[in-house]
Amino acid sequence: MINKKSSIEIEDNYNGLIISYNEYIERRITKMLCVFYFILGVEIMENSIYKTHFNRLKDGRGQGRGEDYIPFIQANDNKVASEGWLTRTPGWHSNRIHHTLSKYEFQYLLMQEWAEPIIDIREQYPLPIEETQRIARKLNIRHPHLDGHDVVLSSDFMLTSIDRKDLEIELPRTVKPTYKLSKRTLELFEIERQFYQENGLHWKVVYDTGRPINFIKNIDWLHDAKRPDIRPGLDSQVVEMVAKPIFERLRKNGTAISISKSCLKCDAHIGLEPGTSMFMVKHMLANKRWIADMNVRIRESAPLSLDLPKKVTVVN
Repeated sequence: MINKKSSIEIEDNYNGLIISYNEYIERRITKMLCVFYFILGVEIMENSIYKTHFNRLKDGRGQGRGEDYIPFIQANDNKVASEGWLTRTPGWHSNRIHHTLSKYEFQYLLMQEWAEPIIDIREQYPLPIEETQRIARKLNIRHPHLDGHDVVLSSDFMLTSIDRKDLEIELPRTVKPTYKLSKRTLELFEIERQFYQENGLHWKVVYDTGRPINFIKNIDWLHDAKRPDIRPGLDSQVVEMVAKPIFERLRKNGTAISISKSCLKCDAHIGLEPGTSMFMVKHMLANKRWIADMNVRIRESAPLSLDLPKKVTVVN
């Protein structure tokens, strides 16, 4: 039986120090309390957060970058799509599938895919719930919730861009059609705004007004052709072999006929599988090796004027 006098010395199994009995008891109680509060903290967090969202956080959603990023919300999570749109789009920058939940998110994604300064796109980006809960309490705003439990607030996009000083910057963006604005929406916007302001990031809301519709539809038309290997029989080497003769033949055919007919004539003349020249038009435009007026709607049933990018002359 252990003598409870404070003068008794006991060896601490964790660090080999000789300590008094009172110190030993104090340390044991402290360790037990730490374990208790850790378990209690997890239980409180799990009970206060909507269980589905808690499980997503545990599964690593909202973490990573580039192809390793896992969107917090994925297209298959929603039984009812916002605006009737759920899309899974292969990413140009990220080399993974992007999940967008509305037409406006999808269109914004396409524009950012085309933008050269953008090097990474993370959609459905979650904000730390303990921070948004704190900000909501400070603003006296009800935190977003479902079935009596708080839910994770997420931004539609977190963009990584290269600025004029060649430095990486983070650009949080929320996409919202104007007809969906309400007092409650503005309250949630304020939580987002304050969170990013505290973290030194410039957050913006992107509305549906003033969208370059022709530009967006043109990117959508050619988007899948970014990589050549999605078409059987094509790879980067074949592209290099056929790009010049296809371009020259299309230019020779002129713009008196539709681009679809011109491409079929080109396929027959060069001896390519039907559809190859049309795919090459999309591929070369997607990679900006050929250029066209992207603000004019491209229709396969109409002529299309193609050109080569102008070379930039460097003056020493």
